[in-house]
Amino acid sequence: MKISQPKLICPKHKAEVKYQEVRDEQKPYCPTCFKWNIFKKLGYKAYHKEVIRFHNSNARVKVCSAPRRTSKSYSAGYEAIPILMQPNTTVWVVGPNYNLAEKEFSVIHEAMVINRDKLGLPKPSVCLTNPRSGQLYIKWPWGAKLEGKSADNPNSLLGEATDAVIYSEAAQIKRAIRERYTKQTTITRKGIEIIPSTPLGGAEWMFELDQMGRQPEYANRIESFHWDWTANPSYPKEEMTEAIKIYGVNHPMIREQYFGEWVFYGGLVYPVFDMDLHVVDHFEIPDSWKKIRSIDFGHRDPFSCHWTAVGPHGELYIYREYYNREGRPLPIHISKIHALSSGEHISYTVGDSSEKQAINDMCYHGLTCISGDRDKTSGRLRVLEYLQPTDDGPKPWTLKDAETTNTRWPRMYISKECPELIREIKYYRFKESKKREGDREDTEGESHALDEIRYMCKTRPAPFRLRKKTSYFSFDGFKDRARESRLYRKFNG
Repeated sequence: MKISQPKLICPKHKAEVKYQEVRDEQKPYCPTCFKWNIFKKLGYKAYHKEVIRFHNSNARVKVCSAPRRTSKSYSAGYEAIPILMQPNTTVWVVGPNYNLAEKEFSVIHEAMVINRDKLGLPKPSVCLTNPRSGQLYIKWPWGAKLEGKSADNPNSLLGEATDAVIYSEAAQIKRAIRERYTKQTTITRKGIEIIPSTPLGGAEWMFELDQMGRQPEYANRIESFHWDWTANPSYPKEEMTEAIKIYGVNHPMIREQYFGEWVFYGGLVYPVFDMDLHVVDHFEIPDSWKKIRSIDFGHRDPFSCHWTAVGPHGELYIYREYYNREGRPLPIHISKIHALSSGEHISYTVGDSSEKQAINDMCYHGLTCISGDRDKTSGRLRVLEYLQPTDDGPKPWTLKDAETTNTRWPRMYISKECPELIREIKYYRFKESKKREGDREDTEGESHALDEIRYMCKTRPAPFRLRKKTSYFSFDGFKDRARESRLYRKFNG
């Protein structure tokens, strides 16, 4: 199948780019035309309108989601070449490790070092291209530098200001790497971030940026791009056709790996979570309801605290959130929790049992805190029990007087005022590669809020029990009601 190259329209001149030599004094300088003139000399062509829009964009953050083998690395690498042709500029290629960072690095190396004669460039002053030893560095005589960085070594991401950062295989890089390190390096020089990747379940931070880039309020700051297999004219279409015949065009694997869509299929720790079912509008919690606080102590990681109310049928309403990433001292977090809890009677607070000193400090400052159960498997199962909709599940308090067609309800509801918890529970998943055979505890995605929700749920009774049916008037029925009454008084007051 022959794919023709679309016309290249310069957004400034509103005319087709003819690859003119923009450094001619009689012609006005245009960065976009200069960029495409470089591409022309190198023989690089764009075969998809989204790729052209990507190169023409002036956004500070460019998020590119596309299937594998559709020239994402080439597009990202060539986008950095015009920047490196300016004096005293710095471009980083940041990958999960040095081997993966070499992908975009090698694209630039081939264009500006191996094929430098096409651009009339001199030999670089320094050229190190050994990913095994962590040496990915090129410096040219006019002061421009290209460096390959590894997310496994965050200390190497400190200090220097950059004009552009390319995230190689961005879906495999943790959110904290961008927020704590690389993003900050682009601020002073108003540099750009190029984030190309195939959509993967663990890359919720990239998905959030992708969604922001499609909203008008983020125009010219964040922009999203998506292209399919037609961006690569040598893409083996017969392989995709065969896979579609086997799985079907709507299969999540096909949509993710062949069409580059965000589907987040498979491996979710809490697959029963449903935004329409479990997330409710905020409402005033009755004073008579029992209230619980749960805390995950974060020092380097975020500090997370949630407030949970126990409904009349033992259902849980998580109604308030305090989530801080700034690494504040514990007394500041305690004063904030005191302020948010003003006027409420909190039955108890549960925290991470591994942070014994933090629990003692909480108690010293007037927030009595008990140690939570850190067993991950039993805790996740208990959370799943509360999330699981059942025929006898209580209708949420916000819909208690409303007519609905739904007959199955869970026993845990989350207020819309808890966005960080909602984000974590949506994307938290098991890793595809396990540390050892049969290990189901190797997970990916942030879980700071989810950890303290586990501690809280382990302090509560099982929401439902499988037991044989007994007659209401029988002796066994009387014993069951007496047992339920004792449990209700114990956990609900």
